[in-house]
Amino acid sequence: MPDFFVSDAAALLPTRREDMHKGDRGRLLVAGGSETYPGAPALSALAALRSGGGVVTLLSLESVCHACAAWLPEVVHLPVRGDWTAAALTLLSSVGALVLGPGLGRSKEASAFARAMWRLWTKPILVDGDGLYALSLPGEPLSARDDALLTPHEGEAARLLGTTSEVVRADRPGAAAALAERWGCVLLKGRGSLVACGGELRRLTVGGPELSVPGSGDVLSGCAGAFMAAGLTPFGAALLGGTLHALAGERLRKRSGLDGILASELADELPAVVTELRGGGGK
Repeated sequence: MPDFFVSDAAALLPTRREDMHKGDRGRLLVAGGSETYPGAPALSALAALRSGGGVVTLLSLESVCHACAAWLPEVVHLPVRGDWTAAALTLLSSVGALVLGPGLGRSKEASAFARAMWRLWTKPILVDGDGLYALSLPGEPLSARDDALLTPHEGEAARLLGTTSEVVRADRPGAAAALAERWGCVLLKGRGSLVACGGELRRLTVGGPELSVPGSGDVLSGCAGAFMAAGLTPFGAALLGGTLHALAGERLRKRSGLDGILASELADELPAVVTELRGGGGK
């Protein structure tokens, strides 16, 4: 299995022009959040902006949007009272990609929304968290998508495959390949995260226990989603996003140790990581 090195990641970074505007950096929709997990989509939105994303819109409950607006005023908010699917589809023509699932919850309505978006959303889509739970539920068959990226941990991967975490852990490459064949591109999180897509399989060479903090996966989804919105393939966005996320963790670990790292700090570290990958310049 080929490794994907940090030195490989720089070539995937979108180019920057002196005359570019925010729309040129990509437009991303983040759909998620619930009364229990209001912070998850906010972390995804923060990471998308910190990764260099242009316009990030959050679709969520009114209470979630209001809370996020106070913490992160740079995000556009679309509070929803009624039909989430209809509200999301109004943005289909104006955004480049969708991050679906952070903090969405597992209610019947939330899962129905996630499954509907998998069927109806016709642009690139990244599914994480409770969106993955929804995909694993029985119901109307869902087809694989070549414009999709799933970002499960071992437990979520096991649920999608109808097996156990122990089985996934015993053969992570096999699990990643099986998920990719069934759904699309997959980033199987864990030490030595694996990216599988279209018969290709790569192992990331960075990432450690410093990433094992609440909200870390939300940061990863926002980071990778921003690059999908900017035009990268799901495979490229997974490789680049996974690498940047891990490098942000490494920087924090060197500075502060393993204890007390916050997911928001991972996101805030991303601009410095991107600058380093660009060689210190803005190209």
